[in-house]
Amino acid sequence: MTRSIKITGVKELESSLQGNVLRFPNEVNQIVAKHGANLQTTTMNNMDRAYTSGYSTGATKRSVTLRKSDFKAEVQPRTKYFPYLEYGTRFMARRPTLGPAFSKVEPQFRGDLEKLFK
Repeated sequence: MTRSIKITGVKELESSLQGNVLRFPNEVNQIVAKHGANLQTTTMNNMDRAYTSGYSTGATKRSVTLRKSDFKAEVQPRTKYFPYLEYGTRFMARRPTLGPAFSKVEPQFRGDLEKLFK
């Protein structure tokens, strides 16, 4: 059984992209790739700070992948237990890393797209 966490963008951003992507396809791809890599790096840096217990092996940090395709960048930690770290359980407190990274990178991503579309 595979569990996944999906964080999607804001609906206004998606509707804005529909018309403008066709006008600036290369620029949009560059912005998506840049901020996808930034999201991966920020997530991994957050993991350095959040996972400091003596039993931390670094496996989750090493499992973070970035997959890029046209107009899409997907950052995904690939350990089976990542959702438990991100959201916690009744036995352990949550240690969010991907959510805060997304909250930090998303306004920068939106700003770059807005600059391009003006």
